[in-house]
Amino acid sequence: MKNATLLRLAALTAAAISSGATAAQAETQFAVSGSLGTTGGTVEGQVQVNDYLGFRGGYNYLSANVDETYDDIAYEGDFEMSTFGAFIDLRPFKNSFLLTGGAFLGDKTLDGIAKPLEPVEIGDLVYTPDQIGTLDMTADIGDTSPFVGLGFDSTFQGDGHWGFKLIAGAMFTESPSVTLTSTGGTLSDAEQEIFLQELEKERQNLEDDVEDFKVYPVLQAGLTYRF
Repeated sequence: MKNATLLRLAALTAAAISSGATAAQAETQFAVSGSLGTTGGTVEGQVQVNDYLGFRGGYNYLSANVDETYDDIAYEGDFEMSTFGAFIDLRPFKNSFLLTGGAFLGDKTLDGIAKPLEPVEIGDLVYTPDQIGTLDMTADIGDTSPFVGLGFDSTFQGDGHWGFKLIAGAMFTESPSVTLTSTGGTLSDAEQEIFLQELEKERQNLEDDVEDFKVYPVLQAGLTYRF
């Protein structure tokens, strides 16, 4: 009798677990999305596990002109971002409002060229445009960037296939690594040796100036399609 009761209880427990797993599987929903924003163009896939939890993953690409003055020298350049993203979305109120966190993984690079038109200070010394030639600067902003944010996502609300998504937050990058070279200058070999020492000081100044990219604002808006 005791064994029969235990067997019956085990059967009921197994049935409950099976039923719960089937229900969870039925509730899981999938969607794709496309958006534009400060990370460029973005395509993503989404999985909604339940009313509170979802996962996103996708690819972002951005190429933008960036004309900036760093340490009193004007640079013309480009900022390029090519990253994959992975995120966890939490819906604390079981509606379209969400809290999100994750990371962007991939290249984020700022390239710039400067051709001074008047004497400028390189390091601690002043040089003429002919002496300097062309300055080439590259800032590597690192591969792994944690992200936190919040937003509105109607993808899994209601019965329709189409939804709208708006995400806002911040990407936290590594300290930029800067390289700086000069070509085409008219300095003699002896002058060039001193100039290279000053150019290294200038490179260090640039690393301090491009620290602005350590916190990169993220704003994305787009459409989603639920299957």
